[in-house]
Amino acid sequence: MSQINTREICLLGPATQTTTGTGPDINLIQGWQSAIISATVLTVSGTSPTLDIFVQKKIGQALVGTDTSGSFLTGTAVYDDLLHFTQFTTTGTVPRIANLTTGELASSANSTVITTVDYLNSVNASGANALAAGSARVGPLGGLWRISWTVGGTSPSFAFFVQCTLIPFST
Repeated sequence: MSQINTREICLLGPATQTTTGTGPDINLIQGWQSAIISATVLTVSGTSPTLDIFVQKKIGQALVGTDTSGSFLTGTAVYDDLLHFTQFTTTGTVPRIANLTTGELASSANSTVITTVDYLNSVNASGANALAAGSARVGPLGGLWRISWTVGGTSPSFAFFVQCTLIPFST
């Protein structure tokens, strides 16, 4: 049973992936203070297989010559990395869990918190997965999210899924 007023959502349903890709945009309406995100790898095959999983936030962009001040953005959006799990190479019996928040966090032995305001390393039109493994950004949680993954190795195959629990601001 979940905590009162939390929202549990599947960010990427269980599927087998053999190539790099992205999931659909998911609307995570505003009003969340933190998120507990878990990624579970069910099966792995191939030679030296690697899987990097990212949680990304969509950022709209203006279309030059079309969008005007005060109008909705119609240009091609970019994606900013919010979280990059440590790299998966084997099947896990328990999910890897990460916490995102809107407030300040201290780094732990298992993750690095990025608090800089210069996001040029991860924001670009191709949605490049640039945030270092085991890192998370502090910032607003609402908006459109997606899962992005990078698969490496020889004939790699990973069956995995990603889910989260959103925690509201205290009242």
